[in-house]
Amino acid sequence: MTTHRSPSNPAAGALIVAIVGIDGCGKSSTVRATLEQLVTEMPVAAISDAVTTGSPGDPLRERDDIPLSRSARAVGAVAKGLRQPDLYKNLKLLEFTELTHVRNHLQSHDPPAVILCDGDPLVNVSSWAAAKYLRDELADDDAMLFDLVQFMAGIRRIPARDLPYYARHAWQLALANRLHLTRFPIPDRVILLEIAPAASVERIRARGRPLQAHETEAFLADLADGYDRVCNLLEARFGIEVVRLRVDELGLEETVGAVVEAVRAWGAERCDRTPLGPVDPDAIEVIATTMSGSFADQKKVGQIEPTFRELTDRPIGMHVADSHEEAERLAHDIVEGGGRTVVSAGGAGTMNAVLEGSHVEGTVPPDLRLAFMRKGSADLVGKALHMPAELREAAVAISESITVDRQIPADILSVEAVEAVEPDGRAQLRHLLGFGGIGVFGDVPRFTEGRAVKYYKGLLGTLLGDLGPFYVGLALAAVTWSARCLVRRVPKLELELDGERLPAERWQSIIWLNGDLGKDFPLGRGLPFQTDGFRVVVLHHRGVRSMLRQVVGSRTGALLDEPAEYDATVREVGTLVARPVGPPHRFMVNVDGLRLETAGTVRVKVSGRVLLLEARRSDQEPAAGVSVLEAG
Repeated sequence: MTTHRSPSNPAAGALIVAIVGIDGCGKSSTVRATLEQLVTEMPVAAISDAVTTGSPGDPLRERDDIPLSRSARAVGAVAKGLRQPDLYKNLKLLEFTELTHVRNHLQSHDPPAVILCDGDPLVNVSSWAAAKYLRDELADDDAMLFDLVQFMAGIRRIPARDLPYYARHAWQLALANRLHLTRFPIPDRVILLEIAPAASVERIRARGRPLQAHETEAFLADLADGYDRVCNLLEARFGIEVVRLRVDELGLEETVGAVVEAVRAWGAERCDRTPLGPVDPDAIEVIATTMSGSFADQKKVGQIEPTFRELTDRPIGMHVADSHEEAERLAHDIVEGGGRTVVSAGGAGTMNAVLEGSHVEGTVPPDLRLAFMRKGSADLVGKALHMPAELREAAVAISESITVDRQIPADILSVEAVEAVEPDGRAQLRHLLGFGGIGVFGDVPRFTEGRAVKYYKGLLGTLLGDLGPFYVGLALAAVTWSARCLVRRVPKLELELDGERLPAERWQSIIWLNGDLGKDFPLGRGLPFQTDGFRVVVLHHRGVRSMLRQVVGSRTGALLDEPAEYDATVREVGTLVARPVGPPHRFMVNVDGLRLETAGTVRVKVSGRVLLLEARRSDQEPAAGVSVLEAG
């Protein structure tokens, strides 16, 4: 039972419908007219020359606020006027990469019901490869074309033996695939607009613009064949439904009508089924994020599933996510579908995204087991559970712990930001294991999370170890917070610790922890994961010299022994309330690797319990009877 994560999985949110075909087939007109009809029935978005969104009661509008939407449009406009083939190819790849990030942004930020795409990065690039860039190599070789699609989608890594070939003929693909720089996901559904090349050229000329270098009848015939081959592969190998429409025999109104009916039917079918289907409760469901940890960590993703399969007879579900939001949706669908053993393969942000998604109707099922495979920066909970850093050793430890059910209970903390309002009007609520914070610690995720910082995290993780990105992020957060404090952009917060009030100050950091996270973060020293409470460490702001002393005291743990010497307050409490006083200023809350922004009151408390799979420590004897790792 293997699920390679792509938007074809309903957990991704919106239904992705790619409308594809050669130049002159009318893709843009079809997308625009279809959008105008569907917007009266459901929330929709379109990715074309511009990004457009709308919903019933909310008119269609162009969205220049979507990251990379304007730059993608500019790159595409420049590419259209080029006659130099290599430069054209590179700019189109850049445009498709940016459009992929636009689509990912729409998916992770209040996704609509349907996203219509004018073309598709994966389908377009594969078709062009078959028609032009790798024409001789791919001629009549659908097996190689299938490999190419998998490499571009990030489903498989290019084998080392094939790297020299791809480095010579498609170095951009080799670089992106081996370093996980970008993935062109497989769309949920495809509509192929078919047209005779002669009719296509005639339509292009009728538009009154100069023909592009590739817009010849001979090349468009080859390109049409490429689109047909790629769509056949999507149908046969990936189970993607493809609708073919002969647009040179249909008017625009008829074409749009057929597209609208297809989208309606797909939407109804999607709503009528459980997203991932029933999940085997005995299966090991692995959720791995592609952007966590060093470059070596990021390369582990493709090795996780085969490693587990060598070690256990249990079914394996392998799910790959490009963002924490995607990991959260996957976890929710797995647990809601009956999954009861979930492995988070990533850093602290991935772990807490999986924990968040594991809440069904506001709580975590009591028989759920969570395991953490360390593949990220500052993955302190995984270390506290004695999980090895190496992939195979971690898989052995997790498989063994599942077999003998070696687990410990842990408190879940809820963090509620009253004025960080969700689209439906509710206060924003997050759950976590590990630590969180406000002030300098709250600002750390500004510099350690998000797709744009994946590459610098990978470099720092490689050079400085898994804590490298965290400490660099902490330093940048300290500088940024201090600058904002100087210009009075940091709010004063009044604190309540189990009802005990601390007068309003511009606190340098307010840190909370719900367990002993080991020597790398000694502020949790001696604190069990289940106490029905948590520890709060409040650092008073007394200038740069005091800040440096506090960092040293936090790193060594001396701050816990003599808090007054470090201008700190330490309490073990059941509730924490941080209430802004004075002019409103927005501030960040760190939910152990995830970001939450607010200008209002923040409340932290114990909200539940979860069972964590614990590895056997090196000083423990092997568990009795564990010699073969099979399903228990």
